Amino acid sequence: MRMKSTSGFSLIELLVSATIMLIVFSMVFTAFIQTRKISERNMMDAEIVQNARIGLDEMARSLRMIGYGRDKERGQVAIIEAAPFQIIFNADLYANRSALPPQVNVNLYDATFYTSPAQRYAPHAETIRWTLDSNDDGIVDRRDTNDQVEERETWRNPNDMVLIREIMHSASTSRWRDDQITLGVLGPYDVNDQPTYITPMFQYWLLEADGTFSLLGDENHDLQLDGEERYFRSITSQEILRKVRRIRITVTTESDQKDPFDPSSHR
Repeated sequence: MRMKSTSGFSLIELLVSATIMLIVFSMVFTAFIQTRKISERNMMDAEIVQNARIGLDEMARSLRMIGYGRDKERGQVAIIEAAPFQIIFNADLYANRSALPPQVNVNLYDATFYTSPAQRYAPHAETIRWTLDSNDDGIVDRRDTNDQVEERETWRNPNDMVLIREIMHSASTSRWRDDQITLGVLGPYDVNDQPTYITPMFQYWLLEADGTFSLLGDENHDLQLDGEERYFRSITSQEILRKVRRIRITVTTESDQKDPFDPSSHR
């Protein structure tokens, strides 16, 4: 007698196998997506850190030299203005540049202006300004977002600003030379003019008469700037500026792309 073979898979076994395969494929695909997102985020981090590092290094190099080569005999000051996202100072760093000529108005951070003294200085230290005020209206706000060609090219992030270094080009023409140093910088306000409350780009530590240090803008004296303290007003008083001994620099940059793990925000 011949028996028929009953080997093979039943329908239930096929369904179970298919389910297991789908689970395995799903796990592999999820791992692949996660790995890709991690790679994208790492690339973003490298880009934004590099952008911040460029601005940070350039500012640190110049701020270390504040007051160097200034005309002390004729009263040329070291720091002209100290503000959260802007600083103006004199230092001999660049050849063929100039200090502010006499009786020239310069826009300050809080929409006021500074008038240079009626005094010409020895041609050594030039006037330098680090700022986010790209439209030069004296205020760092939403009007400084996406107002430069480079910023409009990074259209995916509407909140980014550009870090600018300005050097007085010529005493005879009262003209600044603008150098755009870092793109993708986050400022005190976003494109909707809402405060970001990020750490100020510049924090100023003052040496007091009793030998202790105070932090400019620190109204509750806890040695840190919180909330509205981060929007302290521009300081031009030489009585205060002569006490500046340390300046802490913080550059906050954002990616042009959305965060792969949080599509509602920029990395």
